[in-house]
Amino acid sequence: MGTTLMIVFAILMAIGVPIAVAMMFGSIIAVVLSDKFTLVSVIHRMVAGVDSYILLAIPFFILAGNLMNTGGVTKKLFRFASVLVGHIPGGLAHSNVVASIIFAGMSGSAVADAGGLGQVEIQAMREEGFDDEFSAAVTSASSTIGPIIPPSIPMVIYGAMAEVSVGALFMAGFIPGIVMGLLTMVIIFFIAKKRNYPVQPKPTLKVVFESFKESFLPLMTPVIIIGGMWTGIFTPTEAAVVASIYSLILATLVYKELSMKDLFKVFIDSAVSTATIIFIIMAATAFSWVTAMEGIPQALVSGLLSITNNPYVIILLLNIAFLIVGMFMESNAALTISVPFLMPLISIMGFDPVHVGLFVILNLMIGLVTPPVGMCLFVTAKVAKVKLEALYREILPFLVPLLAVLFLISYFPEIVLFLPRVVMGYGI
Repeated sequence: MGTTLMIVFAILMAIGVPIAVAMMFGSIIAVVLSDKFTLVSVIHRMVAGVDSYILLAIPFFILAGNLMNTGGVTKKLFRFASVLVGHIPGGLAHSNVVASIIFAGMSGSAVADAGGLGQVEIQAMREEGFDDEFSAAVTSASSTIGPIIPPSIPMVIYGAMAEVSVGALFMAGFIPGIVMGLLTMVIIFFIAKKRNYPVQPKPTLKVVFESFKESFLPLMTPVIIIGGMWTGIFTPTEAAVVASIYSLILATLVYKELSMKDLFKVFIDSAVSTATIIFIIMAATAFSWVTAMEGIPQALVSGLLSITNNPYVIILLLNIAFLIVGMFMESNAALTISVPFLMPLISIMGFDPVHVGLFVILNLMIGLVTPPVGMCLFVTAKVAKVKLEALYREILPFLVPLLAVLFLISYFPEIVLFLPRVVMGYGI
């Protein structure tokens, strides 16, 4: 059954079938041709895979991000970021990164950041005199910060699959996400100095205060989300609902930039995005269940441990594997498939599941901006109307800080685990 599954899956992928469909039909065909299980058992597993309270956070985080994008809230956030760092060499490119860090507390999706906030960022940088290819590269790189700084849809999926505290995962992402942003800004600084990109005049305290006042309510969104979870007022799932309601109030009642027609479109887009992710999780759950029944995860773990039992080497091999997977596979599907494979290894090696979850997710995010098939590259290339080949060249310098952070959090787990332990008492 396992061999049939892999053959069917490989054939369907080779002929261009979407990965979720390939996983689902591969699982169904493997079970039908086997006499071990009934087809109903596959359907039960698919339904059980999404029958999780924590997964309810996904549609609401998606909705919050879409409401922010459509309701004009992201424009106010970007203007505030521009006032803060626009005078540094690199100007609006730094604002791009800072805005992505702020927006990360609202959407939880790299692609949502690249496609939504990215439109505002790229247009502003174009008007300021930046090259479109550079603007798209900065937007792509900064968008990877979103799923690392909470909230994060990949963290929700990993937490549900690995039965790990999503709150601890959220806290674990803060320090790596901030370091990613700072190192990306260092790269921007040197490129901007070399190419003599424009900078904005240094703002007065009055301008800073006015911009802060205009964006104060949007800036409170991550404070409400993280503060509510930290104090125990609500769970990550409830935090997603609160974020959606708060975003709806801002977009419709406070700023009044969202019409009923726009609101209907936001709900439709959010529903479609949610359905896509849920379908991927269902298909990947069935795929993982069939492989588990065939003992494939245990066989892979045994094979890996027969090569080495050195934890540093195993972490290196995991990083290489997930970097490659992230380049070619949708991140949510990759997580759903891989977590059942990872858990036996985590248990045997004594790794911390939160630590592993962070560097696995970061690997997959780097894959989103790694040529030739990074999803965020396709999105930003479309928004900026640039050729992918040109964007590939521009993105390469920005992979350096991302890979540097990946190395740090892989081999220095305290960077990841410090805040969960201090704030939540995780592992104590």
